[in-house]
Amino acid sequence: MTCNYRPVPITTVHGSDGYDGAVPELSINALRVVRAVAAHGSLSRAARTLGYSQPAISRQVSAAEKAAGQPLFVRGARGVRTTRAGELVARFATETLAGLDRLDERLDELTYGPEVRVRVGAFPAANAALLPFALARALEQQPRLTFALTEASSPQLVHQIISKRLDVAVVASGPGLTQLALEGLRIAPLPGGELTVGVPSGHPLAAMEGTVPVRELAHASWIVGKGARDEPQFGAWPTLTDPLIAFRTRTWHSRFGLVVAGLGICVIPDILAPVVPENIALVRVDDPNWLGRSILAVTRNDGVETHEIIVRALREPFEGGEPSTPERGNGVLQRNPGVV
Repeated sequence: MTCNYRPVPITTVHGSDGYDGAVPELSINALRVVRAVAAHGSLSRAARTLGYSQPAISRQVSAAEKAAGQPLFVRGARGVRTTRAGELVARFATETLAGLDRLDERLDELTYGPEVRVRVGAFPAANAALLPFALARALEQQPRLTFALTEASSPQLVHQIISKRLDVAVVASGPGLTQLALEGLRIAPLPGGELTVGVPSGHPLAAMEGTVPVRELAHASWIVGKGARDEPQFGAWPTLTDPLIAFRTRTWHSRFGLVVAGLGICVIPDILAPVVPENIALVRVDDPNWLGRSILAVTRNDGVETHEIIVRALREPFEGGEPSTPERGNGVLQRNPGVV
């Protein structure tokens, strides 16, 4: 949090006559600079951290030393080190700036109300698109919300809900996934449980009319995920027998890059549609043997309003009617960035 305050004069008293004059002012910016230089032992690293030029940092250090009446740093070939006075001013700066941040927070609370922290977790694909859009919608309703985010497998997330280490979790459930222990928890279905296949925009599958029959995927080269055993990995299409795996990679960015380069195709959950690169086409698959997966919001039955705000934001595409479905043309999803 950034605080903007007027410079604080440092004064000195001489003799029995009381006030005898003021030394140059030591500003809040100077305190930040002294703290950063002391922490990094380098003017250049302090400049990069604070976003200043090195000459500006040098001027602030000189002003601080003039205000203190003695050197705060000793310059050397390998950087700078604090003098005893520098250690004292750096310690004072840390305490003062922390106090000013707390004051700024309290003033904000008087104006906007206290901040409310919500601990939210999701499996990786949901964390990439579904959850960020939902948190943005929640902040529109309650600007004082703050979030602590966790990314983990669905079983781990449920365990953290039960153990009260998370308040809201987004989990996946369905064929091929570890069965979740959801007894006694509050469950809300979320949009985006369908699977699509991502192909390069010029791929023959992208030009097919309607949905793509699953048999058309049988001889494709697949780019699949890898990770912990209980993570939903989005391998090859779930009902294929002995698919050809071309690459295994952990991150979605890597999978997208390999698809764009024409090195294979990959399964992409519907919830990722808003963040998939435009040169990847998402095609629907006609597969009567695929029963599908569900995405769920999980909370405890404690009725906390802020938790309900998050769940409603996650469910927003469902509210007021049927879930939003991207339009289809030639079997390809026409992505709408506003649809999660």
